[in-house]
Amino acid sequence: MLTLDLISTHTNDKLRKISYNKINIYRKWVNNLGYHIKSLVVNDNLSSDYKLNVINNLSKVNIFVGSNNSGKSRFLRGLFAIDGSLSFIPPEEMIDVERNYKLLIDFIDAIISAITERSIVGIGDLNVNNLISDIQHLERIPYLKEDRDLFEQFQILVHEINNLNSSSSVTLKSSAAGAANARDHVITKLKALLNDYQSKFDELTPSSTSYKINFKRVYIPTLRGLRGYVDTNDSEKDVYKERTKNDYFKKAINPLEIHTGLNLYDEITDMLLGSVQQRYNMIKFQEFLSVSFFDGQEVTLTPDRNSDVIKVKIGAEKEKNIFELGDGIQSLIILTFPLFKFLGGNLLLFIEEPELYLHPGMQRKFIEIIMDEQFAHHQIFFTTHSNHFLDMTLDMDMISVYKFKKELGEHSGNPTEELDATFSIENVSNEDKSVLQELGVKNSAVLLSNCTIWVEGITDRFYIRRFLKVFQESQSGLKNFKEDIHYSFVEYSGGNITHWSFLDEDETEAEEGHASMNAEKICSTLFLISDKDGDDKLPRQEKLKEVLGERYYCLECKEIENILSADIIREVIAEYEKTDTLEHLTNKDFTQEDYNNIHLGTFINSLFPVGARKRRGSYAAKSGTIVNKLDFCKKAINHISTYDQLSEEAQKLSQAIYDFIKVHNE
Repeated sequence: MLTLDLISTHTNDKLRKISYNKINIYRKWVNNLGYHIKSLVVNDNLSSDYKLNVINNLSKVNIFVGSNNSGKSRFLRGLFAIDGSLSFIPPEEMIDVERNYKLLIDFIDAIISAITERSIVGIGDLNVNNLISDIQHLERIPYLKEDRDLFEQFQILVHEINNLNSSSSVTLKSSAAGAANARDHVITKLKALLNDYQSKFDELTPSSTSYKINFKRVYIPTLRGLRGYVDTNDSEKDVYKERTKNDYFKKAINPLEIHTGLNLYDEITDMLLGSVQQRYNMIKFQEFLSVSFFDGQEVTLTPDRNSDVIKVKIGAEKEKNIFELGDGIQSLIILTFPLFKFLGGNLLLFIEEPELYLHPGMQRKFIEIIMDEQFAHHQIFFTTHSNHFLDMTLDMDMISVYKFKKELGEHSGNPTEELDATFSIENVSNEDKSVLQELGVKNSAVLLSNCTIWVEGITDRFYIRRFLKVFQESQSGLKNFKEDIHYSFVEYSGGNITHWSFLDEDETEAEEGHASMNAEKICSTLFLISDKDGDDKLPRQEKLKEVLGERYYCLECKEIENILSADIIREVIAEYEKTDTLEHLTNKDFTQEDYNNIHLGTFINSLFPVGARKRRGSYAAKSGTIVNKLDFCKKAINHISTYDQLSEEAQKLSQAIYDFIKVHNE
């Protein structure tokens, strides 16, 4: 628990005045805070496998994404099972650990200077060598330790200086003399220093405040449920928990809290028959179920004395077994019960794939629940493959997203050689900055597959999807890549490309804006396609080519529709004209060269003599491009069934995209 202890601190035998205003502000920070950990030190195993010592930019909710077997669940379990006390840094708005430690180092350094200027190496309990070691430790490990008071070391120094008097022992350098005179001078100087630095600490934090935190860690595995499984050897055993411990936590030193739902009967019984706090928490849990899922009807959970089943009473409805509720409600009960079991405590909750059994609306409900102010001291970490969770991060605060990727070294070709996998983690979104949000892109489009194809709009996506399909079908033995697994499409809406950081003329501004994240790591897995349009776009296209290289493809034709072969355009015109022949066209034998660099709608209109067009309405919008592009696109791709039907450039584009996808999925 976090404690705020008001204690009397005496300096030079004078009672220090406490700023109650300051304490009230501090208490307000604590009461409204959404989480306690901004940066967390990982253990040696995680540090080796994931090539990091500290995970930074943590938020109230922390989402781990990546393809299957990318290491996200392994990392989640590793955080949960860190042995001993956690080392961490809280958010600055709660308390600035770095400034406190810097001030403490300055204070210790000033103490050393005051002692050594009279050739003293020790006075009372103050020893120069020990003080130097303290500074080195603070510089090397500038983190707060769980269950250790942040101000403990300062208070120890305060106590040691206040205890100095004329009888305090003094250790001089071997050649020095005059211990008594030196002692009196040093004591006077140290007590003056203490007055000065006490004031400086008071400016940073409320005086006489203890800052110490203990965390409760809970893990919810994918192996979970409310329908009991009976072990014939031990009917009381939570087999899901035992299986999870045996698979993942066999070497754990400390007892671990693993919540599967199978033991909910005993846990609810303990709370109903437990302390005042436990009974209160149980009341709050039942109220939560009532308001969240049953329109305010009273909900009562009762462990059935004659079985291991929890009975649920909802309003006036007949009582039922808890497992008779919908699977989604059962899942949310499992996910949210620890929030209430440890209500008011500092909970770190680690969840594997909370989306299991949850409708998209229930997934949003889950996020809204864990963001509720009554869980102000709870911090959540979870893995997911849900695009709904990811897209919610764009309109909710206090969420960080981390993308995981597995990396293998180069294989020698020896069939018996085995490679050790390492993993990379990229913080792509946090409460300070979201690269994807700035680009107007949904997180799910980028983070759930290994690479992305960036196109201007929906019709570009439909055309290229069909091009890739017939390309992959055209060659036997070609590895088939699947959308939303191996690659995804991102629609960047044409002109929005100018807002990308790597197109900024002021590189310094771009770097400052993305100081907490590496935008290039996201961009390194994209393939960008743009229309040729007119000559005025040439400088931008040259800049994109310079930055992205082979990952940029500028169409050689005006727009994506112009890449269609002449035969396909004739098929579409015939469908619009509701005829099998196009004899009424002035030039039915047109080629792609005829329309390559002009608006396709204008070109098609020009093929009809006055009054000969059977289609009601024009083929061209006011700009000259195709009117109703989506309808035209759907008709066009319905006529494309083989690779040979693609134009030469469409074939070239398909090959380039396929090669890019292949590189990022090997």
